[in-house]
Amino acid sequence: MGRLSGAWVAGVMATCRTCKAEIFWALTTKDKLIPIDHEPCADGNVEIETNELDGKNTAVIVDPKQPNLFGKPRYNSHFVTCPDANKHRKKR
Repeated sequence: MGRLSGAWVAGVMATCRTCKAEIFWALTTKDKLIPIDHEPCADGNVEIETNELDGKNTAVIVDPKQPNLFGKPRYNSHFVTCPDANKHRKKR
């Protein structure tokens, strides 16, 4: 379910453990994993950017109220849509 040798693998399809929604994992600009809803949505708060040099995909948080000037698909962080999101958040 998105695990390889005990570590989460970015980009692999998975299912939320509590609400069972389809998600995929992406790395943030700080190399932290974030769950992303599988389906793009117009008012999403995440864009996936690909580094042209190394091909690495990175989840970038965007303001959903700002226009999507480059037409990239936007997604929601699953923390936005999951009814059980607080069960999954790490304490800071």
